[in-house]
Parts: sequence; structure tokens; C-alpha cells
Amino acid sequence: MKKLIYTLILVLSLTFYSCKESVIGQYPVEFNPPGVVTNVSYDSLPGAINLNYTTPKDPDLLYVKATYFLDNGTKMEAAASAYTNQLLIDGYGNNDSLRTVILNAVDLNQNVSAPIIIKVKPKKSPIYDVKNSLIADKDFGGIYLKWKNPLQAKLIVVVTTPDNSGKPILAIGGKFYSSISDALVNVRGYDSIPRTFYIQVMDRWGNKSKMDTLKVTPIFEQLISKAYHAKWNGDATIPYQEYNSSYGVANVWNNKFGSTSGADCYSTKSGGGVSTSFTYDLNSQANNNTGKGWIIPSRLKLYARSGAGYSAIGEYIRVWGSTSPDVSTTKTGVNAWKLLGSQLGGYHITPPSGKTGPLATTDDKAYVENTGYDIVFPPGSPAIRYVRIEMVSMWSGGSATGHTVGEITWYGKVQ
Repeated sequence: MKKLIYTLILVLSLTFYSCKESVIGQYPVEFNPPGVVTNVSYDSLPGAINLNYTTPKDPDLLYVKATYFLDNGTKMEAAASAYTNQLLIDGYGNNDSLRTVILNAVDLNQNVSAPIIIKVKPKKSPIYDVKNSLIADKDFGGIYLKWKNPLQAKLIVVVTTPDNSGKPILAIGGKFYSSISDALVNVRGYDSIPRTFYIQVMDRWGNKSKMDTLKVTPIFEQLISKAYHAKWNGDATIPYQEYNSSYGVANVWNNKFGSTSGADCYSTKSGGGVSTSFTYDLNSQANNNTGKGWIIPSRLKLYARSGAGYSAIGEYIRVWGSTSPDVSTTKTGVNAWKLLGSQLGGYHITPPSGKTGPLATTDDKAYVENTGYDIVFPPGSPAIRYVRIEMVSMWSGGSATGHTVGEITWYGKVQ
């Protein structure tokens, strides 16, 4: 019997000990709440409020907390340490009414002060400025969209189009995350038949602009045949510079790319040193007198040499075009090269992962070698026949006069 009693005492002792050990953190050592926040004022910002206040003098003050509600009713909390007298609360959509914000001071023992309730009125979310600036119209194989976002707010532009039942579905490539000040994007992949697109601007808090409807017939886009691409050196300022005859410029249209021999590419001579550009004729059968056969380009796919990834193609690339057989980098007017696109610094050839070229992943390299990097030209690009590809700078950090290209495929419309 005594043995049983001793055993029960031991079990109970261990149980109580375990319960005590399960407590994590420190119990409050005092229960006096801090003083209230005073002298509260605010500045209205786009979709946000910046609160200004005086913190209570409690020596153990930890932070000030704001509780508020988004337009969709979601409860939000934001906090700022005791070492500042400002607190940003954001996520508002409209500014059509006063909003309630509750402020509390919290101390080290998690005691909470009495609430201070204020009414605030934010400015409209940046999505509305973006929506008001947005322009959309038909383009090759779909539509283009451009907008201004001077505050560089993080937002989402969503494009949907009806399925066969009339239900809106996400368009091909139709969800764009952006925070740049001037954006130009394309939604492609549709036949040249009438189609309706719906456009809406959103932010990460779920605020949405009114949905716009765009009814257009996408411009016909075709793969430009490589059968009539030809070597052309009409611009004497851009001499040919092949490594040798096996690496001639014709390799950029031989339809050999991806997991192929490293020799199935165009490459400059060892060390470069001649020119940052190379040229060729997109349609040697075109009639320059009538313009029949000239090409209105929509985009091109740039492929890197097999096994080279981003190391041998440009980090920034400019694309030029012309219909003049007398075109030259030294001439002006009709005989000058026309820049395709508004990027004076060139198109930035970036790995899909967002990493730099030298740190590109295996998937990044497979993408640029097998799928090809899309360089998309803006709507209204001029008709061209002769093309000039210019390497502005290299991911390798070397001279742009030393470069290699696996393949180039053009899309657009033949006149």
C-alpha cells in the first residue's frame, strides 16, 4: 500500500512539473495599462494614411497599434515601435467616406491602453490613376496595353476574355504585376476575329477598379518565313565578322537551336573587336519600289547558342530596321536606321527567374536556348526589310564586339 502511495505521489509530481515547464515566455509582472496616445493628426496619402501622434510617457511602452478596416471589411492591424511617433496604415481603395481608426498603446507586459478613436479620409488608391491613364487597343494576335504609374505602386493588371460559354477566363499571358512608372504589355495568342477583352486594375489588398470592356479584332500575326532571309552587307559601316565560314550569319535562320551542336550559331571572330552589330535581309524577294514583301514586325524570338546560356548574347540589345538599301549608321533621314521600340538603352534580356545572366539557373538557360527570349515591338512599328541587331552590353562583362547568337525567329505581317 505504501509503495502504491509513493508511486502516485511521484506521478503527480512529474505531471505538475511538466505543466509548469510547458509555459513559454514571461508572466506579466504588472497589470497597469500604459497611458493613451495623444495629439493625433494625419496626412492623407494615395490609398493610405500616415498617422502622427505623441506617445505616452510610460517607461515600459513597447509599441502603438492601429486597428482599421479595408473597403471589403477585412480587419487590419499595423504597429510602430515606441521609438517613433508615426504610423503608416495602408490598403484603402476609395476615398468616398471617413474611415475609423482605433489607436492603442501596448507595453512590455502586453497591457493595452484605453482606445483612441479617430476618423480619417485617405486619398484614392493609385489603381484609379493607373486605370485612368490606361490605353488599350488591338495588336498582333491580341491587344496591347500601356499605362502610367508615377507613384510606382505595386499593382496587378488583369485581362480576361470570354470562353465559349461567355464566362470570362484569364487571357493568355493576361496577368501583369507591375510597379514601373511607364508600362507597355501585350496579350497575344488569338486569331484575327472579333473578340472581347475585359481589363481591370487591382492591388494586393483586393481593391479593384471598374472593369473596362474592349471589343477588337486582333491584327493578323504570322511567322515570317526564313526561306528568303539572306546575307546582306549594304551598310559598309557594319562589316561582317564571322569567326569562320562555319559560323556565318545564315546560322541565325537555319532552324537549328536548342540542344544542337555549338557550331549551329552565328559568332564573331575570336576576341571580337570589329563591330557591336550584324545585319541581314529579312525578305530578299521584296520589291523596294512597291513595298510588297516588306515586313511590319510584331516581335522576335532570340535564341542563345546551345550550352552558352546568357554569357554570349547581349544583356542589352537594340534592334534597328530599314527599307532603304542605302541605309547606314552615318546617314540621316530615309537612309538612317530606325530604332524598333522606345528603349534607347536597348531591350534588357533578363532570365525568367529574375537572376542576373551569370547566375542564371538551369531552367533559365534552357529557356533562352530552347524556347527563345521574346523581344516585343510596340504598336505602330515601321515596315522594314533590312535588320540590324546591336549588342549594347554583355552579361559576360566583355566587349560587345564579341557575341554569339543561336537563332532568331521573326513574327509580324508581310505587306
